[in-house]
Amino acid sequence: MNQGIIVKITLSDICNLQATKFLLRVILLGFLASILASCAQTNDMVRPSDKIGGMRVNRYGHSNADVIWDYCSDAMPLEPGLQTTECKVPLVSELFIGLGVAGADKIQRDALWDARTWELSIDGYPVDLKAFNIADFDRERDGSLYEYRVWRIRLRNIAEGKHSLKYVMHVNEEVDGDPSSQSLGTYELVVNFTIEK
Repeated sequence: MNQGIIVKITLSDICNLQATKFLLRVILLGFLASILASCAQTNDMVRPSDKIGGMRVNRYGHSNADVIWDYCSDAMPLEPGLQTTECKVPLVSELFIGLGVAGADKIQRDALWDARTWELSIDGYPVDLKAFNIADFDRERDGSLYEYRVWRIRLRNIAEGKHSLKYVMHVNEEVDGDPSSQSLGTYELVVNFTIEK
């Protein structure tokens, strides 16, 4: 009788040990799955307040940031393709780098914006442009008033030396009266700029 109890206890211990191992495996698998899920959710794109080296990338708010387009050409190629520009920018505390569209009125501006999709990389790092939002404003150009929509993005604490922006604009639909007369296709603007004192 005692041997039966000893065997029963031993079998019970074995079952408990197997159950414990099984439970540990389930916990370990759950832990690994949560790590993999968090890795899958990690967005390697630059978002507001992220840094590239010591340079901070922010939304453009109400500030007195210098505008990169005062120093560098913002002209996209005339036809789908690549346009590269080189320029020098003085060392400033903030630099607005937003680009976008201009229409004769708000309706045309909205149509131009809706007909395009955008990408941006800064010093080779892809940017989550939608996270930076947009800004609408009007401004006179060549004696006419235009309605603008641009990405609200600026750089702060920019190190001296060479930097680059690469804007990619996909024109997915032609818009009547487009001031830029852009046809369907992909337009790329690479701005290689040097920050110097």
